[in-house]
Parts: sequence; C-alpha cells; structure tokens
Amino acid sequence: MLRIAITGGVAEGKSTVLQMLAEDGWRVQSSDHVAKRLFESPEVIGVVAQAAGLRPDFSRSELRDAILGSDQTRRAVNRVLHPRISAENAQVEASFFEVPLLFEACLHTSYDRVWVVTCGTAEQHRRLASRLGDSNLAERMIASQLPTFAKTLFADIIIRTNQNFETVRSMLREAAPREIL
Repeated sequence: MLRIAITGGVAEGKSTVLQMLAEDGWRVQSSDHVAKRLFESPEVIGVVAQAAGLRPDFSRSELRDAILGSDQTRRAVNRVLHPRISAENAQVEASFFEVPLLFEACLHTSYDRVWVVTCGTAEQHRRLASRLGDSNLAERMIASQLPTFAKTLFADIIIRTNQNFETVRSMLREAAPREIL
C-alpha cells in the first residue's frame, strides 16, 4: 500500500486536510492523535517529565514552555515521543499519515510520497495567534519548527489551504493517487 505523509507547519491545515481525506473514504492516521494517546500512559508521562526536567504532574503549557525555551529539551522530548509515534504509525494500514515534524524527525524515508500543507506565513501566524490568543507565543512556536517553505522543496505535492474548503477538497481529489483508489 502506498503511504503518503502529510506535513507542514503548525496551524497550516494538516488536520483539516486529513479530515477531508477521511471524509472521502481514505484510511488515515494522525500522529497528533497517537501523541495524545501516549500522554494517557503514566510511563510515557514519566519519561517525558524526566526528559523535560518537569514534575510528573506537568501541565501542557509547562511542557510547551520547556520545549520552546530550550532546543536541548525539545530534542530530548522528541527522542522520547518520535520513536513511539513512528512505531505505531508503522503498524497502521492507512494511505495518508499526518506527520507534523516529518523532516525535523528525519521520518520522510518511511513514506512513499510527501504532501506539504501550507497557508503562507502571514495566514499561519494569524491562525495560530487566534487559536492561542497570544501573538508572541505564536511567533515562538512557528520559529521552533523548520520553515514550511523549506519543506516544500521536498514535496511531491503542495496543498495550499489559504483558500475555501471546496477548492482545497478539489485539490485533494485531483492529487490523490489513482493506484490506491
């Protein structure tokens, strides 16, 4: 089965694209959902807390601040989470996988194709600042990731989400590989 990674920056529409593909009948997998399930495990919480230098009862905002405050902490937490997420994704039979940090985690070779979702930097910042209610935090979060324009250099397909939903859905239907229909 052909495995297609969907990646891009924070707040660029990856989850929306994945949802549209699922609505069209494709089998999909979200690395974000896997990560959320992992955080239900006391063992994982303990290992993440240790990697981030936090108490085991850390809040989501404390973890976010620790990751944004230190590249070393971000890498340590990623070393805990990425192998677990990748292992689960490897076991799933799906056509499309949402993998936000695909290139940052050097996971691109695990997939047959890469689709990069982008809405442009101004729209990305607007979306994230609106979601968080904090423009400075949005800037810090965006700066902590590889810029999306760099990801597009390695894309098989670029999906632009700064358009209406029907235009995006049309793009997806056109881009979907016929060999896995």
